[in-house]
Amino acid sequence: MSWQSILSLVLIRLKQVIGLYAFVLIPMWGMFFINNIFMFGLWNIFGIAPRTIDLRSFVGVFASWTMHGNISHLIGNTLILLQILFLLGLFESNAYRTILKLIVASGFMTWLIGSPLSIHIGASGLCFAMLGFMIGGAVFARRWGYLIACIIMGAGFWLTIKQGLMPQQGISFAAHFGGLCAGLLLGAISKHEYKMVAKPY
Repeated sequence: MSWQSILSLVLIRLKQVIGLYAFVLIPMWGMFFINNIFMFGLWNIFGIAPRTIDLRSFVGVFASWTMHGNISHLIGNTLILLQILFLLGLFESNAYRTILKLIVASGFMTWLIGSPLSIHIGASGLCFAMLGFMIGGAVFARRWGYLIACIIMGAGFWLTIKQGLMPQQGISFAAHFGGLCAGLLLGAISKHEYKMVAKPY
């Protein structure tokens, strides 16, 4: 692989990273302000209600990552997402499709294993799903780029990861653990594929 090809691939992936920031963070921040200014906080009632079959929980499985209780909750998830999305955008050939799969898979796992009579909101389940995807890709699919990403994430967020996987009052353990498991499964079956820009003959 020539340096021109490597440079071309890096530029494509960096462009993808910027797109991912817009794809994930704009809906999160946009819905937070819309919810608080125009909806009086009612958007959050559409969080994931485990094993409840109704419109509210259906919406939550797909959209709970856009619901946050307060600005601190939103900022905390945003800071983590900025780094995970950067790594995912660099190493994943079709990161948008992967993000959509992880949103649905982590939401469904939270719905499946969460405590009854609870509502789960926030993007932390998606954060753990992306982390699980990288670990699954590195360990089971032998995607060595994700091994580097896991080392970086582990070094920077070890304490956060450890605390997130310990049951605590007011913290959605189901979303964290469910997201991690969903990401591990999807990462384990992911393929290692680098697509280069085709050159004309």
